[in-house]
Amino acid sequence: MDIAASAPPGAAPGAPVPASAVPSDAELPVWGGPAERLRFLLRWAVLAPSRHNAQPWAFEIEGDELRVRGDPWRALPAVDPRDREMAMACGAALLNLRVAAAHFGRATSHEIVAGGRPDGILARLRLEEPRRPAPGEEELFEAIPRRRTCRQPLDGREPPAGLVARLARDAAEEGCELRPVEPGERAAVAALVAEADRRQWGDRSVRAEHARWTRTGGSGRRDGMPPWALGLSEAAAFLQPLWLLVADPGAVEAERDRRRVATAPVLLCLGTGGDHPVDHVAAGQALERVLLRAAAAGLSACFLGSAVEVPEVARRLRAALGMRSFPQALFRLGYGGEGRPTPRRPVDEVLRRLDPMPPPPAELAPAGRSR
Repeated sequence: MDIAASAPPGAAPGAPVPASAVPSDAELPVWGGPAERLRFLLRWAVLAPSRHNAQPWAFEIEGDELRVRGDPWRALPAVDPRDREMAMACGAALLNLRVAAAHFGRATSHEIVAGGRPDGILARLRLEEPRRPAPGEEELFEAIPRRRTCRQPLDGREPPAGLVARLARDAAEEGCELRPVEPGERAAVAALVAEADRRQWGDRSVRAEHARWTRTGGSGRRDGMPPWALGLSEAAAFLQPLWLLVADPGAVEAERDRRRVATAPVLLCLGTGGDHPVDHVAAGQALERVLLRAAAAGLSACFLGSAVEVPEVARRLRAALGMRSFPQALFRLGYGGEGRPTPRRPVDEVLRRLDPMPPPPAELAPAGRSR
């Protein structure tokens, strides 16, 4: 059956859904079949990060199989013309679902689907046999509602010893490379970030897209960037979309990010072996695993998206870091990013189809299986 959009029980129509409003273990529908359990687990999938908090995902459930699609109505053609970050957001949602399933005692198998399919499916996941969570998985699950994207300054405290190496292993588990940017490389990377900032903000379509996803606190929208996420007052959030239509903040943003690159406690670049949709979904899974592990240690990430969104700059960033892999995310990591969660759409708004009957038996391609 098709699922209609609805607000959560007791919520006023249009009321934001807090990212921290996750269900308790007692609510797992043990009485239901695989389809109802997958629907339940989507409550954690929708807490994944996405550019502009656009939440560009849609899901279908058929029996014990869940399919992940990108939502073209939530595409960002100005900053993400290849839908690369859309695929990464869907990958992050898929990782959250895998972690939640493990917490509730179920193994999963998943397949990342090659791009270009007419139906737009990016990945499939299937619930498998019961199993105990592996060591370290519980802290990832507990970090899902605590993870934040920080758009404000971080303090100068260093992360715990050994954490960056652990994050690199987490990325490798999803088939990706996580590379620290060394002190001697910071100046070159800072210059590239500043150049990308100026080029992006100088593009009127990029500014218009940013304005379109900026929200006021009273908008009642369950997506986009509310004032507190941008460090703006309510009045500034109301005026910023108008201001961006006529002003170019590129020079200011470039200088700010240049300083942040130079002073970041940790600067990391995530890369993939290829640069195709399957790689972008894998990058999203790796990035979310890294972010959850960091959040479990009390750290937040602040992204420097322009450096990987402007193709020419991304190529030069790859050369500057001597990476064989393709850069997919560049971000600062540190303390000080805790704050209010951004709103999320409820599950019924992103679940487009629910069919309790299982599909015909078919093995998933060996992209991954939780152990």
